[in-house]
Amino acid sequence: MKVRYFDNKTLKSFNPLLAYPGVCINPRSIFTNFRTFAVIIKEFFFLQFFEKLHIIHIPIVHVDHPLDQKIPFTPSKVRIYLDFINLWVRPLTMLISKFGCWHASLLCKKWMRIFRRLYIAAGQIYHFRLTTTDRPKYKDMLEFRQIHALDPHFLCVPSLHIATVALAFGFYRRTFAEEDFSEAEIKNWSMELYDGAVEIAETVLYVKQHSVNCIPAALYMVTANFGDLFSVEDARKFIDDMFNKPEGFSEVEAFQVKDHIRTAFENYLKEGEKSENWYEPVHKFLENYEKEAK
Repeated sequence: MKVRYFDNKTLKSFNPLLAYPGVCINPRSIFTNFRTFAVIIKEFFFLQFFEKLHIIHIPIVHVDHPLDQKIPFTPSKVRIYLDFINLWVRPLTMLISKFGCWHASLLCKKWMRIFRRLYIAAGQIYHFRLTTTDRPKYKDMLEFRQIHALDPHFLCVPSLHIATVALAFGFYRRTFAEEDFSEAEIKNWSMELYDGAVEIAETVLYVKQHSVNCIPAALYMVTANFGDLFSVEDARKFIDDMFNKPEGFSEVEAFQVKDHIRTAFENYLKEGEKSENWYEPVHKFLENYEKEAK
């Protein structure tokens, strides 16, 4: 296997579209990939649209919080928000360029198995309670029209956006450690992935797709199920690094937002230590929020 090195190249310079023919439909990974896509369709699209069409009837909890109002609706950040898929797809193209399609497909297969487990884990909460927030009826940009058409907005807690970018960072960090990467590649790409994940995570609040209540549940879910990839300490640092440069609201308000996320995350950890199943603290939170709203 010939290994190439890209010490001075960014991950954003790799075309994500090349990953689909290169590894997503490669014989070595295609069955794993399609099993993952099937779970995503079932646990994300079918679950929401079946609820919207009144085929299923799972209770829906509004999880808005007063702190959400401190963060201004910023439509211009929607393209960053939508980059959460390319955050993990672009590195697949890099793996193809570096190792070739065959070996890259094996690494893609590892990611897809983990990604499938993430949606299954989230489903243990979504099937208990669906969650929503009051998002603006904004239709001036194509991206928002697409989001509102494809996402009925019933899967807020935990945020799969947050969970995906955190888990993708953890997965590639481990891949960099296990495979043949140069020190420069590891340093540059780890930083690029992490900074991109934090930036994308902030946008879930800027574009009003989530509440501050959605973020701690997502980070808790990742640490509880994938602690070998993204630890509790990773999650704490992730929270600390969010909104260090708030846009449209003050540093004091940013601290309040982060403090709420941090406190909720720590409460999940404490409750989780006493629970039989990892998801019980989130179930309890949603039950209490539901009662308070009545």
